[in-house]
Amino acid sequence: MVIGALVGLTPGTDVGAQEGELARARQRADAATQDLVDAQNHVTELQDEVVDLERQAQQAEAELSGLRSTLQATAIARYVNAGADDTIIVSGADINRQVQVETLARLVTSGNEDAVDRYRAVGEDLERASTALEAHLGEQRDAVEELRRREAALQGELERLEAIERQRQEAERRAAAAAATLSAGRSSGGSGRASGAGGPGSVPATPIVTGSFVCPVQGPVSFVDSWGAPRSGGRRHQGVDMMSPNGTPVVAPVSGSVSHRGSSLGGLSFYLKGDDGHTYYGAHMSRYANQGAGHVEAGTVVGYVGSSGNASSSSPHLHFEIRPNGGGAANPTPTVRRVC
Repeated sequence: MVIGALVGLTPGTDVGAQEGELARARQRADAATQDLVDAQNHVTELQDEVVDLERQAQQAEAELSGLRSTLQATAIARYVNAGADDTIIVSGADINRQVQVETLARLVTSGNEDAVDRYRAVGEDLERASTALEAHLGEQRDAVEELRRREAALQGELERLEAIERQRQEAERRAAAAAATLSAGRSSGGSGRASGAGGPGSVPATPIVTGSFVCPVQGPVSFVDSWGAPRSGGRRHQGVDMMSPNGTPVVAPVSGSVSHRGSSLGGLSFYLKGDDGHTYYGAHMSRYANQGAGHVEAGTVVGYVGSSGNASSSSPHLHFEIRPNGGGAANPTPTVRRVC
């Protein structure tokens, strides 16, 4: 997280204590983020396994249906040719599947014994798949509940981190105002007044942070290296999820041309064609910043952290990607770790 230099604090402030408190808050948030990522991965893996088991069960049921039709036709032919000794298989209304299979086995000709064996084997496959599916669905429900607990824990840590950061910023603001007042008093003999900042919700038209490469999330943020983590449908994570409270400013990491785009997967997103030749992508924002389109300088607000798109059930975060020279995505974690 961008915690800034702890300078200009009011007299008596224990700078070392504040630095330590911020560091400990960040460590707790990162640990909560890792727990959340692990829980998300577990849920995703279970979802994929459930889908596979459902496919197996459907395939087994379809094959059983075909085999049943074949064996019933054989049994009818055998009944017509040899007599009505086993009419129970034709009506079949009040018998269970095992009895039906045994009756069919007695009626079929020797040429269909393989079909009977296959019928039994597929029935066993279906039973195993159904049992495993039921167990996985129960485990999935438990995993989703655990995921919700992890999300709540992370939100609590981010709120504490945000509170500590606000205290630090307020201390810096008071120190700057006091310094300005003292300087004005010395130069003019009068009292000075610090100029006010924009009101709540105002969107600065100029960069809120400067640098050749800046952290894309300007506020309390926590992230871990989740590059390559499993995602639904067999996909792999191609970015870094930067967890932060809903509404935290998202800025252009470098200068370049920004465009806003939306999709069902990424929700409210931005693409930045950087002046450095690389492309940057951010997703799941809650809203755009009006001036955050066209050519912007690094540090210009382009949107705000949210959970739009397929992240609607997840904690608010910015999914951030770096695509070197406009090509495929590369792991952005080491880069953002240096500046955030």
